[in-house]
Amino acid sequence: MQGKLQRSLSLGGSVALIVGMVIGASIFVLVPALAGMTGPSLYIAYAVSVIPALLASLYLMQLGGALPVTGAGYIIITRLISPMVGVVMSLAAVISIISTICLVAWGFAQYIAVYIPGISLMGCAVGIIIFFGLINWMGVKIFEWVQVLMFLLLIAGMLIFAIPGLFHIHPEYLVPLFPNGMGKFITVIAVATFSWAGFICITEVAGEIKNPKKTIPLAIIISLFIVLVLYTAQTYVFVGTAPWAESSKLGPTAVLVNARTFLPEWLVTMIAVGAILAMTTTINALMLLAAREALAWSRDQVLPIVFSRINKRFNTPEVTILLMTLVSIIGVSFAASLEKYALMVVFATMLLQIFGAIAVWRMPKGMPDVYNKALFKFSPFWRHFSMIACVAVSGLLFLFGWLADYKTGIVFTGLMLFGVVYWFWRRAYVKKQGVELDSSLLKVGQETLAELEEL
Repeated sequence: MQGKLQRSLSLGGSVALIVGMVIGASIFVLVPALAGMTGPSLYIAYAVSVIPALLASLYLMQLGGALPVTGAGYIIITRLISPMVGVVMSLAAVISIISTICLVAWGFAQYIAVYIPGISLMGCAVGIIIFFGLINWMGVKIFEWVQVLMFLLLIAGMLIFAIPGLFHIHPEYLVPLFPNGMGKFITVIAVATFSWAGFICITEVAGEIKNPKKTIPLAIIISLFIVLVLYTAQTYVFVGTAPWAESSKLGPTAVLVNARTFLPEWLVTMIAVGAILAMTTTINALMLLAAREALAWSRDQVLPIVFSRINKRFNTPEVTILLMTLVSIIGVSFAASLEKYALMVVFATMLLQIFGAIAVWRMPKGMPDVYNKALFKFSPFWRHFSMIACVAVSGLLFLFGWLADYKTGIVFTGLMLFGVVYWFWRRAYVKKQGVELDSSLLKVGQETLAELEEL
């Protein structure tokens, strides 16, 4: 018998989940490489990269207020666009999750290697994935306590770098703003959107949030503000306290090298702890998100029913947690460059935002019973604006990503085509067992209805 997921995430836990998901390896590991591409304008690029996240938050607030259930993004696209698109976009979400876990795990290993020379980078990366797979298997309640603790330490580490650093800015390091031209600057904006990908996670675990119709919009707004301030301050101090060209050659741990120019070693160590915790909070949150995405697949018979099994002791989806842990380990073993992992996330996130925005826009007509019970509703103008703006901006960033690295774009497209092929194979397979997958996916499942009735 399948168990029920517990609603145990509070507003504080939800904010910690989002911020911990968003602020991960990118602000520490990717920043040196991006600084080498665009120079002192790095902090401007990060500030501008909030725009797609802001536009996405408009449709996410509508979705969270109307359909606060597990796998909401997958459900809404499946029901209101098409079953095939829903499944393929869900695959895109998992690709994004796995790519981020791989990037963060490698970043974590490189930071640990600073303090434990000679440690196996591969062993360290695999070990951190296994550890947080176990944490998530033990239950969301344990997950929330761990997440909140690491979130607080993460913020402390970032503030130790940013606040003192603001008093050690060298104006000569901040000019010229665009030494490599506007083309590189725009490319960095596109890659930096990776840093905001975590905002889509909140609706995916909505089925485990207390009072979700009120909590989700508040969590998104609070988290957006916190992350914007931290990103802008962090990148401004990074390019303002040391020559960007030199910092970009130091690799993922360049933040620590820059910090040593104005902080004592014990505070630099605290920053390193903050960086490491940023990476661990990301892996922690992603494991939760990936397992719930696969859980939604199983509920809809896109995966075999065994994947929807809930652990009787911890009330967690144990099979999908195991699956995503194993897939993450395989992804890490490929050891691709951090920039390629990041672009995979950008491609997936932009597609998800495009189709997610369209699906939410169609909700009043496609799911009127659900939409009419929403805690709040946008006016027709804002519904149309949020959809058009999100689709336009996300589409442009997807294109910029392709221009930055078309080979990675081809790999991503190939995986999407695999998803299409799998859909047709699975549909034919379950049809032989008397199940019409298209018809089944066009209905809101019994588990989803049960979650809505609890609100």
